[in-house]
Amino acid sequence: MNLQQPEVQEYRRHLSRWVDERLVPQAARLDELNDFNVELFREIGALGYLGTMYPEEVGGSGAPFPYTTFSVLCEELARGSMGFAAGVCMQGSTATHTLHAWGGDEVKQRWLRPALAGEKVGAFAITEPDAGSDAASLRTRARRGDGGWVLTGRKIFTTNGTVADFITVVATVDPSRAAKGLELFVVDTASRGFGIGRKLDKVSVRCSDTAELTFDEVFVPDSHCLGDGAGGGFLRAYQSLTVDRIFTAALALGNAQAAYDGAVRYAKERRQFGQPIGQFQAVQFRLVDMFARLERAKLLTYHAAALADRGEPITTEAALAKIVAAEDCHGVCELALSVFGGYGLMNEFPAQRYLRDSYFPMIGGGTGDIMRLVVARQLGL
Repeated sequence: MNLQQPEVQEYRRHLSRWVDERLVPQAARLDELNDFNVELFREIGALGYLGTMYPEEVGGSGAPFPYTTFSVLCEELARGSMGFAAGVCMQGSTATHTLHAWGGDEVKQRWLRPALAGEKVGAFAITEPDAGSDAASLRTRARRGDGGWVLTGRKIFTTNGTVADFITVVATVDPSRAAKGLELFVVDTASRGFGIGRKLDKVSVRCSDTAELTFDEVFVPDSHCLGDGAGGGFLRAYQSLTVDRIFTAALALGNAQAAYDGAVRYAKERRQFGQPIGQFQAVQFRLVDMFARLERAKLLTYHAAALADRGEPITTEAALAKIVAAEDCHGVCELALSVFGGYGLMNEFPAQRYLRDSYFPMIGGGTGDIMRLVVARQLGL
């Protein structure tokens, strides 16, 4: 795996130090405040981490093995705070990938470069109140206007939605063509007609900003359409959403690692019946099961990332990584809370936060059932 490459290991060492010094001490407070942390976001951008996947000529850091390295970013940040990691990883992947892959020079100069520097916040809006996994049912409409397009509709569950400076919106230009009639548009959130319906209050990844958005006759110039306007944008977006499954798996892996590390420390410190509870076989078996799940999730996640780095097909591998990492993360966090016993239910201990956050990768970016359907189709079923 590329995970063992010296450049990737050095990247992890530097990032891990930042996570331990800057993010971990603030994680509980970030969760409590339920707010996007601008200071840490700007800091991670200034350090070049947001540009991990992109070449230097567009403002990226030109990191080797970009998909593996970005997976390390997701994992390490989630080890500190999955909520913070979710917003950062949206910024550094889908929200900026669409601009890099299909945006013109004006879009890249206006949005991509400052986004990779952490100076502007981006988002990607696809899900709607009545259309989640069924993208063909999207109702947000884009119709031709003078010199551009006019967007009308609603989106929900948009990460970075209330703080974004720009949002790539999936809208239909031809409802009769279902998914083939979808196109991508970059919307300036300062545009007339754009609105934030509400900020969503979640039980999981609380400091990841999530919003419901409204588009009431929002004008988008032709230069901000990331296609030819004839549809087919969803098929391009799907490429980005596929690789994002690897990053979601990495988020799960980081959260599970934090839960496991915390449980091991607690098992060595907590004493009952005259000895550390880690000396009891029942606790040892829990910790071993947690370790095994972590290793399995790590192998699948970084195998998929290595394939992506080589430009090989990843549809099956990315979906499998997300299924296993998400569900193993949840299992690890449940076991971690059981090691803490009654203290696991207390907000002063992080075990409850790890468990709450473990629900996010099982749902975000496509549920486990949808991932299983993806794999089933790849198997010809």
